[in-house]
Amino acid sequence: MTRIYLVAGAIATALYLLGPTTVLYDAIGASCVVAILVGVRINRPAKALPWYLMAAGQGAWVAGDLFYDLPDLVRTNPPASDLAYLTAYPLLIVGLAVLVHSRRPTRDTPGLIDSAIVMLGLGLLSWVLVADPIVDDASIAWVDRAIAAAYPAGDILLLALVVRLVSVPGSRSPSFRLLVAALIPLITADTVFAMEIGSSDTRVLDVMWLGSYLLWGAAALHPTMAQLSTPSGVRTAPFTANRLVALGAAVLVAPVLLIAQLTHGLHVDTWTIVLGASVLSILVVARMAYNIEEIRSTARQRDQLRSDLFHEASHDSLTGTANGPYLRQQIGAALRRGRRDGSSVGLLVVDIDEFDEINDRFGHGVGDLVLRAVAQRLRELVRDVDVIARLGGDQFVVLLDSVASDHDAMILAAHLLPTINQPVDVAGHTIPITASIGATTSMDGGTEPDQLLHEANVAIRRAKISGRGRIEVFDNRLRSELRERSTIEADLCAALKDGRISLHYQPVVAVHTEIVEGYEAQLRWDHPTRGLLGPEAFLPVAATSDLICELDRWTLREATAELSELTAADPDRFADVTVSVSISGRMLASPTLLQDVDEALSASELAPHRLTIGVTEMALVDVPNAMLPLSALRHAGVFVSIDDFGTGRTPIGQIQHLPADAIKIHSTLINSAEPGARDLLALLVNAAHGSGLLVVAEGVEDAGQLVDLRQLECDSAQGLYSASADPTDEPVIVHPSVRGVPRLRIVPDQ
Repeated sequence: MTRIYLVAGAIATALYLLGPTTVLYDAIGASCVVAILVGVRINRPAKALPWYLMAAGQGAWVAGDLFYDLPDLVRTNPPASDLAYLTAYPLLIVGLAVLVHSRRPTRDTPGLIDSAIVMLGLGLLSWVLVADPIVDDASIAWVDRAIAAAYPAGDILLLALVVRLVSVPGSRSPSFRLLVAALIPLITADTVFAMEIGSSDTRVLDVMWLGSYLLWGAAALHPTMAQLSTPSGVRTAPFTANRLVALGAAVLVAPVLLIAQLTHGLHVDTWTIVLGASVLSILVVARMAYNIEEIRSTARQRDQLRSDLFHEASHDSLTGTANGPYLRQQIGAALRRGRRDGSSVGLLVVDIDEFDEINDRFGHGVGDLVLRAVAQRLRELVRDVDVIARLGGDQFVVLLDSVASDHDAMILAAHLLPTINQPVDVAGHTIPITASIGATTSMDGGTEPDQLLHEANVAIRRAKISGRGRIEVFDNRLRSELRERSTIEADLCAALKDGRISLHYQPVVAVHTEIVEGYEAQLRWDHPTRGLLGPEAFLPVAATSDLICELDRWTLREATAELSELTAADPDRFADVTVSVSISGRMLASPTLLQDVDEALSASELAPHRLTIGVTEMALVDVPNAMLPLSALRHAGVFVSIDDFGTGRTPIGQIQHLPADAIKIHSTLINSAEPGARDLLALLVNAAHGSGLLVVAEGVEDAGQLVDLRQLECDSAQGLYSASADPTDEPVIVHPSVRGVPRLRIVPDQ
């Protein structure tokens, strides 16, 4: 419809130029009013008021054309045409102003200032060139001069709205472009007409006025006219190069006019220039002030964002306390200050006891609330200079910026503990909690953050081992012990590499026949200064790191290889003998366990049923999903034994669910003289046999114990009575087991 209207209008304009008639001219103008009303009806903009006002303004203009062409139709003073024309201006101005406001409902201070600068510059130019000569012409009556000056004044306001319309961010739709295009020829024609008042040929101006009618009507008919009143989502239009050029040109209008006065004799009212230049200067200063404030605001927002990002990156999102990396930075900074000041830095590790039980019983949501409550209690108890951090899980760390000694750290820990151990009321539950605290202080200037954290973690582990709700300080005793453990670990690594680790074997005999069924492999360390060390001297140290896994793998390879060699050398004695290798909890949790066992068996060409893998009852509790690798080992043909059984970790009713072939009863129960110990032992043996498990007794020291175990129907035994831990020594009986299928139910040396 828009194209049809424009084509029809262009044809009508061409006909007018061929034969100018007032009827055709007025008809084209009237078509603009009709087009606006039809466009509102068809396109249904969200705000129709601007278009109705513009339709009324165009109607007033058409009436002015009619009165101008037919001066005798209505006789008034001032002329009716002028009254109609001048009536159109406020209607169009208000309509455009409402449209601009619809596109920009929020306050746009920089846009308003920029529009005012451009409008004032163009207005000053228009006033000096158009309005001022009319106002100064004393030969014209004052009423006529006022009317004549009102036209450029109205055009200046229309021009200001054009500038504002263009500067406001928003959709640049076809309707928008048509509307702007309609205003430009209108203002241009009015200005030229006012300056060339004596010209007799106005056809060019007529074309511009008629074009304005047609473009305005086309803007209303186009479907995108409904978008013109839609608010823009952009807060402020960008300060582009075009805007800078426009503002610069507007500011230069005043000096250019003065230059024209000096060089070409242009008549210029000096006070008008002074007033205009002054207002322009004020607006420019206001714009600069706004820009400066905007830069400051942006800098503040940037700093706040940087602060927020830093806080988010350096703090725990759940509790609002510092996180691990930031804590290490703060520990490092505190240690550096301590070196300068000669003060010590303290560290408290606060660990909530049995926190997993809280999560399991009440849910993780309640657990999170408990953590927040503990963090808040710590904030209330420590000094402002101290740093609270959460390292993950249920563990908090308090960095004490300056302490005098371990004793001071102990005092603060003792001050914290009673408050932390108060029950927590969250989510309708009263949850009793206890915490353990490990404390340490930097003793010299060479202490590093990781070392301090390590010492505190050692202390908290000691506190956990000692019981719930305890405080442990990493003092000189623990410090010496840690150094000794580090030395042992380093020496053990070297010993494993240098071949100073060996295997000794303890025979496992059948209780009823006293025939050797197999051997338990036990590690020995040939220490250069301490002599031959048993596993109790170094395995606890190795168990704290992955070194224990290296020892377990080495034991698997060596034990299977040596048994294979013994079998080849003396098949009558060793063909049916088995070997038992105890592995650690870390090895049980290793994803390469099955591969390591398979490689050891393949390398030694030993049948899987001749290898027994022993794991402690504690490992079943400590290692998540421990049943899976044990079941996989049994499926591969390897025998599995649960060692150190009878320590109370596994209820008797759960024996039937153990993924094992045998249980190995701990020596403390075998050698116990407590009342009821023998009954408990009998109960364990019966429960194991009822579940299809074999029973191995550990720590058998004399023949009397062996007789007692035979009465209890225990299957196998090992200990000092069976023989020394060397397979080349003579065992109790040199013949292989009388059992048809060799069995092995052994585990680590105690």
